[in-house]
Amino acid sequence: YLTRILYGGRVSMKVGLFAVIIQIIIGALVGGLAGYYGGWVDNILMRIVEIFMSFPFLPLAITISAVIGTKVKPQQRMYIVMMIIGFLSWPGLARMVRGQILSLREQEFIQAARALGIRDSKIIWRHLIPNTVGYIIVSATLGMAGAIMSESGLSFLGLGVTPPTPTWGNLIQNAREAYILRNRVWLWLPPGVCIFLAVMSINLFGDGLRDAIDPKSK
Repeated sequence: YLTRILYGGRVSMKVGLFAVIIQIIIGALVGGLAGYYGGWVDNILMRIVEIFMSFPFLPLAITISAVIGTKVKPQQRMYIVMMIIGFLSWPGLARMVRGQILSLREQEFIQAARALGIRDSKIIWRHLIPNTVGYIIVSATLGMAGAIMSESGLSFLGLGVTPPTPTWGNLIQNAREAYILRNRVWLWLPPGVCIFLAVMSINLFGDGLRDAIDPKSK
């Protein structure tokens, strides 16, 4: 059982990491385009962001996982969960990146780049996005903790990663039975403690990273 807890931790971390990678790619792309071009591009992209943010995350994730999960093999559920969490988590990052780029695009170094005739795509990816990396890293750190919690919740409900692949979420499924909840604490308490410690550690690291990167805090 200890081996399954350790292996389940690796799977949970992997799901959180790849979900955050998907979130960063989509959020940085949408936020960068909306912030740089503005106008009708910004209006269209921000309306899409608002549509995504208008749906509650967990019920939508449960619905999508329940519909798609029945059509894939149990071994592929992990990748489905990664994509669901990643594709539903990017709107907040996109709005943050857009706000940063709106302030950066009027500065002198961007005006100089435009005067030199540098392409818009190069300005976005070589000059604007790198200046928002600090905020993206902090958001990704905090987003990974949220992704681990989301995966654990979906797996606990039987809609995430399913056995025989262990994760902390599906290991605490044992607590759904009253007898095990009362008399076999060792079956559900260790994975629950692992989730708590992992999420708390990542959140504290993200808060510290935000304070270290943000010049206004100094």
